[in-house]
Amino acid sequence: MFRRLRCLEHLHPARRCPPRPDGPFLKAAKEVGFQPNVLARSLATGRSDIIALVTNAFGNPFINSVVDIFTDELQERRLVPLVLNLKEGFDWDKAVNLILQYQIDGVIIASSTVSEQFLEKISDQNTPIIQAFGRYLGSKDIDSVFVDNEKGGQLAARELLARGYRKPGFIGVPLTVSTTRDRLTGFREVLSQNGITPQVVHCDQYSYRESYRETQTLFRQHPELDCLFCADDLLGLGALDALKFELGRNVPNDVGVIGFNDIQATSWPSHSLATFRSDTDQIVVNAINMLTDRITNGSKGGERRIINCHFVERGSVCNRLE
Repeated sequence: MFRRLRCLEHLHPARRCPPRPDGPFLKAAKEVGFQPNVLARSLATGRSDIIALVTNAFGNPFINSVVDIFTDELQERRLVPLVLNLKEGFDWDKAVNLILQYQIDGVIIASSTVSEQFLEKISDQNTPIIQAFGRYLGSKDIDSVFVDNEKGGQLAARELLARGYRKPGFIGVPLTVSTTRDRLTGFREVLSQNGITPQVVHCDQYSYRESYRETQTLFRQHPELDCLFCADDLLGLGALDALKFELGRNVPNDVGVIGFNDIQATSWPSHSLATFRSDTDQIVVNAINMLTDRITNGSKGGERRIINCHFVERGSVCNRLE
């Protein structure tokens, strides 16, 4: 009976009738503890239900929480997440070959800093691909789901101006990264309307240590600065500590600081970093819905879905007008 069940499991779907829930085959399978061979089934259906989840930013607590939500949601849908950690210096061509070694149904990029060439090479293999938490800037038909970063930058400028801060700085990563690029664009737009130009520095990556160092350099060159908008919470935390422990500046009275993403550490009393929060679950669900639609229906990509963000006020800013 067990061998016969395995044979039935491997038949082409068109030649196989689904067994009745109370039928003898399912009853016998339950009695012997039979479990379908998912990999064998994929040979018959052409689908593995494996989704590659790619990131290169596990050092960022925000990405850790994102991967946690993604894997939970994929597993809830009976999809198999294959998590790939492409650290700095990883050869992107090797990464493409690594993905193609598996019978993967689709790819989700959970990062804004992954090489666009990598996305495009995957797309060229006719593999459905979604970039989440980053805006794809190239010419391919690649879907994106991301936070309204430009609006976040605008809101950051308005929050600082409304509190009486007038000499802003900005810390981000290179402008090739869409999140920094869009947040700085929105920030500059509102400031320029008020005749203000921010001082801007770029770290190599979203890093606490780099921000700690770059903040010292920035404020020693421009001691007049009275506020900072940081394109990520790690940058914000690094700036906050550099101001307090290296530069002797009072936060928020001397300098106000705002981050972005609302990682857990920003709410700790030791830091209390004002920041921006978006609905991470909504981004994840949208990304998976888009990907499964591409896989099932073969529909053309290139769609962009934008998720709102909102300001979270904490102790790193104050009202200086009172």
